[in-house]
Amino acid sequence: MKHITKNNEPCDLRDFKAKANDNWQPSFDGMSGNLKRTLHNVLLSEQGWICCYCNRRVDGSSSHIEHLRPRSKFPQDELRYENLLASCQREEQPGDPLQCGKLKGDWFDEALFISPLHPDCESRFRFTADGSIYPAHVSDAAARETQRRLGLDIPKLRRLREGAIDAILADLAALTAHDIQRLSRPLVQRDAAGRFPEFCVAVVCVLAGLIAQ
Repeated sequence: MKHITKNNEPCDLRDFKAKANDNWQPSFDGMSGNLKRTLHNVLLSEQGWICCYCNRRVDGSSSHIEHLRPRSKFPQDELRYENLLASCQREEQPGDPLQCGKLKGDWFDEALFISPLHPDCESRFRFTADGSIYPAHVSDAAARETQRRLGLDIPKLRRLREGAIDAILADLAALTAHDIQRLSRPLVQRDAAGRFPEFCVAVVCVLAGLIAQ
């Protein structure tokens, strides 16, 4: 999970909410398709085009607008920009396991959910070279529950993370720990198109473990 820094609320969303009157109240379902697409793209750009939870590469066709606090339980937050993210798995495919926002559904527990908006979210998990994810501390019940509720360690994600990690390790096989440390810094930076590398936090975590050895 990568920490997400929210920007200012988009003008289009603010203007939509400003139209509220005694006879009409704005809602997520009441947003036009164009407004939702604009908002969706703003969220994707804000996150560097990776899923807010698993950090897979996503775009408008492979992700959906996610409500951090579910609309069913927190209707007052359904249009609050700080509550909106972009999560992978736009459409559920037959045989494809649910993950991230689709699996989370209406679940939310303030004490047991680690949000990607928390500044310390990246340090709450650790990754291994085979793509597995674990709580950084065995006693961290919130990390364990968040991992379970989002399906962050399903075989599909483990394989994808392992592939991303292997690709980097192959390139760095002959380098020293100092070289690895120097070259790992760009892995958490945006490219020229504003995108973060896929699974960047997992890759950097594994590299940090190699440097520490």
